[in-house]
Amino acid sequence: MPPTTHSSVTPGSPPNPDPSTTAPTPDDAPPKGSWKQYVADFVNSPRQAKTALMGSLMLVAISPSALSALTPYVAPAYAMNTGATPSNAILLFVTVPLVIGPLLLPVVGRRVDRQGARRVAIPAVILYAITTAAVPLGAGRTWLLETLLILASIFGFAASLGVVFKVISTWFPKHRGIGFGLVGVVSGLASAVLSPVCQWLVNGNTPAASSGGSDLPTTPPSGAPTVSAVDPGVFTGFGWDGVYYLVAIAIAVIGIPAALWLISEPKVTTVAGPKLLEADLPGLPFRAAIRTRAWIFIVLLLTFVSTGPVSIRQNAVDLFGQNGIDSSTVSLGLSVLFSASVAGLLVAGAVLDRARRPWIVAVLIGTVPVGLALVLINGSSLALFYVAMAFLGFATGAESALGPALIAKYLGLKSFGSMQGLTLAISGSALALAPYGVSAIKSGTGSYTLPLLMLVVLTGIAVVLALLLPKYPRPWVLQTPATGAVPGPPTTTS
Repeated sequence: MPPTTHSSVTPGSPPNPDPSTTAPTPDDAPPKGSWKQYVADFVNSPRQAKTALMGSLMLVAISPSALSALTPYVAPAYAMNTGATPSNAILLFVTVPLVIGPLLLPVVGRRVDRQGARRVAIPAVILYAITTAAVPLGAGRTWLLETLLILASIFGFAASLGVVFKVISTWFPKHRGIGFGLVGVVSGLASAVLSPVCQWLVNGNTPAASSGGSDLPTTPPSGAPTVSAVDPGVFTGFGWDGVYYLVAIAIAVIGIPAALWLISEPKVTTVAGPKLLEADLPGLPFRAAIRTRAWIFIVLLLTFVSTGPVSIRQNAVDLFGQNGIDSSTVSLGLSVLFSASVAGLLVAGAVLDRARRPWIVAVLIGTVPVGLALVLINGSSLALFYVAMAFLGFATGAESALGPALIAKYLGLKSFGSMQGLTLAISGSALALAPYGVSAIKSGTGSYTLPLLMLVVLTGIAVVLALLLPKYPRPWVLQTPATGAVPGPPTTTS
């Protein structure tokens, strides 16, 4: 019986064994069809593909990446409430969970490669909701709070980024870039909307908690009388802890139905008996993939370039507060950053699908060192502040589409889940460590000048690495087990 595949996956010649060294030929080049046809083909994808994409985007909307808009307000509020220093609050809520959380993504990706996305997504999203709801139980016990934040991060990444990139890669082989771009669009839009909402949910109609540029405790000594300066009729927010109950409800209401009824993958084989899902997928095996120059450069450039935007975002209140920009304006600036990421995602996704040369990657991420330089030289100019945030946002969006798109181009789909998980684990550690490093260096020097200069250099190195990427290999295409077999209609696997 002939195998069934997604209708846009066609049989072809054996894949190139060394994707990092082979130059493209005219046959390898992206299709020369019009942009109108490119969009039409994407819009006219099979119903199962659209449903799976919708489910993927719903999981992304509740992922730790989308909910990163919460931490710039939760961390200062926690510091104000407990007397912890701002840098320790960032370490607790941002650094440690984001370092440890993505570390299991290679394992999650391997399970997705072998067992399917839905079987991984369902238990992960349920545990994500439960552990998020339990976070307030750690109030007053730092070790328990950190443990719960780590567990929520692990299950959150597993339920979202550990699943959705593989789903999109298999359903949309000719539109991966724009598919990955939509993942980031949803994350960026969710963050743009949630930034002011999270500020209001945490702080209410009272002034936002701010570190004030000091690492000294901001609460009165234990036993001191509490003096309320807030009108009892004013909504004071749910606080850093209460907001997690609302987030857990959102995760359960959105994520569980998406994992149960929407997530799927196209079936690539109907061979009788137990068979691993990865068996008939084209690409390099894991051990060969991690040794390629292409993947090494990809993971390094993504790790370096990601440090800039996330450091600015997580330290925004204190960083720009020193220049006289209040927290409400900073919140609006963060919304500009997240909104600009949407443009970066759409541009990067569409360009990567059709680009013939990898040098375009350097152009897409080059806005990071430019944006950081603008932050460095800016005083209190709001115009320059918004321009810098827009530059950083554009690159943030582009970077979200780059990783999975480049991995699929260079390495294929056989070990895609594992390679994408490993890439996210490595770059995710940088995402977590960079904000804390910037905050710690600032605390030691009393200024953000040195850490900003370091970020400019680091992201500049990422641009150089992008220019040194090897040429694209020939496209990886699905091999049909039987010669001359005709692909059937698309079907799904659970």
